[in-house]
Amino acid sequence: MNNLKRILFLFAITMASMSFGQAAEEGTAGEATITSSFCVELDASVEVTTVYRADASALGWASEAAAKKACGFHSNNLVTYEQDYANNEIIIYIHTDRTSASQDVAWWNEYLESLCN
Repeated sequence: MNNLKRILFLFAITMASMSFGQAAEEGTAGEATITSSFCVELDASVEVTTVYRADASALGWASEAAAKKACGFHSNNLVTYEQDYANNEIIIYIHTDRTSASQDVAWWNEYLESLCN
């Protein structure tokens, strides 16, 4: 029984990560900006979406490992960061399904601003 639970858990994680990658690759990602202190601002001229891309030049990544570590450190329950080191971009996943009510892009921008370090 424990092995079945592990297999189902790993399957669910695999499927979730595949869906994240597909959304970003299909060109459905919105635009965002990010500063060297991980201050993110989503494009406020369009409705909130779940995937955004931003130029990562300001982050000054020294290596792919450093980029991955920084993204993991800044991710939380409502936002996940994934490095695209080869393209010098960062992919930002907004977990709109994890708030108690539907929020607009202004709310998300305020939330993201509160995370700046």
